[in-house]
Amino acid sequence: MPFAMDETYLLNMEVPAGFTVDEIPKSTKVLFNDTEGYFEYLVVSDGQNIQLRSHLKLNKANFKPEDYETLRDFFAFIVKKQNEQIVFKKKK
Repeated sequence: MPFAMDETYLLNMEVPAGFTVDEIPKSTKVLFNDTEGYFEYLVVSDGQNIQLRSHLKLNKANFKPEDYETLRDFFAFIVKKQNEQIVFKKKK
C-alpha cells in the first residue's frame, strides 16, 4: 500500500414511512496485529433512525510477506461485514 489508512464512513438514515427495522448488523471492533490497526463497525437504531459508522485504520503502509495472509483475512472480514444488510419490514 502506498500509505497508511484512516477511513471513516458515516450513514444517518430515516426509516422509511410504513416500515420498521427488522434486522441490523451487529456492531464489532477487530484489532489487526494488536497495534497495527483496527476496524470498527457500529450500527444503532432507535426505530425511527439508523446510524452506521465504519472506521478502518492501518498505522503503517508496508507489511512483511509473512503478514499478507493475516492482512488478507482482515480485509476479507471487513468486506463480509460491510456486505451485511439492514432489513426492513412493512408495517401491517
